[in-house]
Amino acid sequence: MPSTTSPLPLTQQISLACAGHTRPVVQLSFSNTVANNHYYLISACKDGKPILRDGSTGDWLGTFLGHKGAVWSAMLSADTLRAVTASADYTVKVWNAISGQELVSFLHNNIVKCADFAGSDELVITGGQDKAVRIFDVNRPDASTTVVTHAASVRSVKWSSHRNVAISADTGRQINIIDVRAPSVVKTLEAPENIASISLTSDGRMLSCAAGRRILAWDVDSFDLVKDFAVDYDVSVAAINPARTRIVVGGRSDLLIRSCDFESEKQIAAHKGHHGPVHDACFSPDGHVYATGSEDGTVRLWQANPGSEYGLWKTRKI
Repeated sequence: MPSTTSPLPLTQQISLACAGHTRPVVQLSFSNTVANNHYYLISACKDGKPILRDGSTGDWLGTFLGHKGAVWSAMLSADTLRAVTASADYTVKVWNAISGQELVSFLHNNIVKCADFAGSDELVITGGQDKAVRIFDVNRPDASTTVVTHAASVRSVKWSSHRNVAISADTGRQINIIDVRAPSVVKTLEAPENIASISLTSDGRMLSCAAGRRILAWDVDSFDLVKDFAVDYDVSVAAINPARTRIVVGGRSDLLIRSCDFESEKQIAAHKGHHGPVHDACFSPDGHVYATGSEDGTVRLWQANPGSEYGLWKTRKI
């Protein structure tokens, strides 16, 4: 496997800084596209106050108030009408995404690091420090089903709408593919190094993983490994655009956001804007924008194709 180095100089791009958080931003997620090609962005932060924004401009729309600890994960339902958040206060909460009202709270026995809707806004899958992956029904909040127990703390759970499966990853090297209808693990993947994060493309067809100094990707149809390459820095996140032509990479020990060509694996751009390490990155459903969240407490929006007119980015006519 080739090693992707960083020979290119920093390239200039005007990013949109989205203020509002007061502590590190640890996770981001764009919604699906809704009416008029609109979409939203939700962010999880250690300040305990998830924020909902306009996805193309970063404008603040609302803050979900109710957690009593750091929020490690925040996701929107497929129809964007509900949000789910996971917190260090031992709870996962489901919210009305329009009014901000808390609808239900699922109590856990330890810190919860991740949650997502599992194919319906009535089902929620969670994971955390106790190593268990659980499924909750919004209509029966006191009852849960433990699907699998990892060997290490669960770092992330994702729902693939394409395959109708959940995907869980721990802080070790294990990734489980889960059929929530059974419920049972149908396949297990193993990363070559400890996992920093996993990401899904917006259509749920490609799974990517940042592990040590390696970037990996699997085709969700077959779960065949289609990408595995090394870089010369510790990777915090590797997000693939919907067209599967670009990978945006965040570093765990520097401030750079790098862009790599998917096919050649070569770095084609590097940007600096954050004042702390990048914890997460994700692409908008149309692929025109990607968002990054950092230790510096900010969310930044970047153009996938700098220089084009989109959202608040306007071309200058001479």
